[in-house]
Amino acid sequence: MTILHKIRTSFSTQLSLWVAGFVLAISSLVIALLTIFSEDVIHDETIDATIQALENTALRIDNSLRQTEMMARLENQQLRINRSRIEKLIEESGSLAMLQNSLPNVQLYVIRCDSSQFDAYITGGTGGYRQVMSDNQDIYIFTQPLGNRVYSLAAVCPAQDIYGKYARMQWILLSWSIVTIIVLLYILYIVIARHLRPLHRLADAAQTIAQGNLDTPIPDTHHRDETGRLQNSLSRMQQALKAYMTEMKRKQAKLNRQHAQLQATYDEAEAYEKKKANFLRNMTQRMAPHVDDLRQTTDTLCRDYPQLSKTDMDSLQTDIMQGSESIIQLLDQLIQDPAGS
Repeated sequence: MTILHKIRTSFSTQLSLWVAGFVLAISSLVIALLTIFSEDVIHDETIDATIQALENTALRIDNSLRQTEMMARLENQQLRINRSRIEKLIEESGSLAMLQNSLPNVQLYVIRCDSSQFDAYITGGTGGYRQVMSDNQDIYIFTQPLGNRVYSLAAVCPAQDIYGKYARMQWILLSWSIVTIIVLLYILYIVIARHLRPLHRLADAAQTIAQGNLDTPIPDTHHRDETGRLQNSLSRMQQALKAYMTEMKRKQAKLNRQHAQLQATYDEAEAYEKKKANFLRNMTQRMAPHVDDLRQTTDTLCRDYPQLSKTDMDSLQTDIMQGSESIIQLLDQLIQDPAGS
């Protein structure tokens, strides 16, 4: 899960995997095509080289026989050319050993062109090769006539000798291809990681800035590619954001001071209203007895007016005047100092 999470969250890893997959696919296709092409090339080259070697061998044997025949004529001797003499010349010339350098399991035969030997595979005395099946084994037969003689050379080898070079080349090609692909993928990863390293730094810086650390350094760059433009844009955005946040902090401090002043004013107003309410309540309590006395005196005057004497009237009048005077004094005090300070 950790590896999958790293792959999903790492753009460079994903890009490296995509590029690696693409390179691997293209390399595999190229190797496959090269292998198929090489098989035909090596097959044809081995066939041609074997035919050429057999022709050279036949030419050398024929020249040796001609020289031997010429010497015999000069000495007036009768020379008989047979298979054993040709096989001896082949052994002395080392032709079989030279053929076995490229075809390890080749066998060299001397046959008569009119012989029934290899009749199933060889026709006439013309040179060439044929691929046949013998004893459930795929073999190649190369033939080359010895000049105009009745004898021919026949080289017989299993098909694995022909494809031996191809098999060795295939393993060499596969080994070198694997090493080359690994080195190429490593170089691609290094190149991709190098080019994406600034992007990783920008991602880390952006994450730090998103967490509130606006002082995270984002240096300018002289690169003009996409990453460079992104880095410069992010740097300018950081500077603008820092300026905006500084302005917001300044305004926040100003608002805090104004709020504190308003709170103090509100507290003073609230305290004033409480004091005023207490004073009004106190004044009302002080006025209440005078008002009550004034009401009672007035009620007495209105109710008992016919029975009241002059002295009682004067006394009631005096009480009314005193009560009114007290109420007037309290009202004047209330008007002059509403809050009772």
